[in-house]
Amino acid sequence: MKRKGLTLYIHIGCWLLFTFFIAAFLNNSGRNNSSWPQTILSLPFLLFVLFYVLVFYLNMYVLMPGFFLKKKYLAYTLISIALFAACFYVKPFEHVMQDAQRNSLIPAHLNEANNRAFPRPPDLKGESRFTPIPGAPMNRPPVVQNRRIRMDIISLILFFMTMAGSAMLVLSKQWRVTEENKSLVEIQKVKAELAFLKAQVSPHFLFNTLNNIYALAITKSEHTASGILHLSNIMRYVTDEAKEDLVPVEQEIACINDFIALQKLRLGKKVTLDYTATSEYGNTKVAPLILMAFIENAFKHGVSNNIPSYIRIAIHVDERNVSLRTENTIIKDSEKDNRDGIGLLNAKQRLDLLYPGLHRLQMSGDKEKFTVVLTLDNIPA
Repeated sequence: MKRKGLTLYIHIGCWLLFTFFIAAFLNNSGRNNSSWPQTILSLPFLLFVLFYVLVFYLNMYVLMPGFFLKKKYLAYTLISIALFAACFYVKPFEHVMQDAQRNSLIPAHLNEANNRAFPRPPDLKGESRFTPIPGAPMNRPPVVQNRRIRMDIISLILFFMTMAGSAMLVLSKQWRVTEENKSLVEIQKVKAELAFLKAQVSPHFLFNTLNNIYALAITKSEHTASGILHLSNIMRYVTDEAKEDLVPVEQEIACINDFIALQKLRLGKKVTLDYTATSEYGNTKVAPLILMAFIENAFKHGVSNNIPSYIRIAIHVDERNVSLRTENTIIKDSEKDNRDGIGLLNAKQRLDLLYPGLHRLQMSGDKEKFTVVLTLDNIPA
């Protein structure tokens, strides 16, 4: 509503400027001694302004939407030519100028003195009235001026400016609508891609975690019950909180804590785990499961109960960003090395979609270790 009101005020202001500009031109042309109110309120001037107002809004609300934008170019051209012809023959600006000349205020005593100094010849009934040319023989026939069609250039220029201005307004509005539609399509596309990626993350994550619970149950471990509890907490987070685009970072870290506690139940003595996380979170939010994907990848490729291995995880949160660093040994001759992790691939894609220009991801590795350093800038609320 406010935008429409502002547009109305802008249109009114522009037409007032147009009106005063033409009035100033007439009053400073030397052919009009009338005051500004007399010029603006005269009937020819009002009709002149009304003519261009009608042309402007006729083109803006009828011709452009009804013909040009619907690709009816021939009909639009013919109607525009008809309007041009009407302007050519009506000559709106010439009528204003003629009215200004008629209203020129010449004092009466100057008119009388002029008549006495230059008396007009008497009218002769049945003969043409003309003023003889000084110095010309009296028997020369009178000079007859040929009447030619006069072209009101200013009216035609104003016509083209009016048509072009209204057309530009329509085209610019159409361009904005097109760009907004493109933005909406891109947003919907991103949301669809994120929904698809989340649908892949959750089953993949659940599959790996259930394998851990299964291993505990097979070995009849006393930690099976606590493992199920940790899994319950994780699934509550995945199915409830992870539906949002952003969640408080403490919820993400709580899920990571449950996941690491669940992983500890199956780690052997040859695995060294070093995990630290800050306890001050503030109001920071992150995309759900975005940190979990890299931590899960570290356990997936860095754990072995046969040879010494290690996993180091550090999470730091402050008011500016969230940083994660993982480092793990690379276990050779593992079937896991022959598959590209779905979770890690999805995490990269989600980072590009949710944190464009707001994240820094560095992954490096050699034959012995693999390191991930991720920094997420806080997304403004």
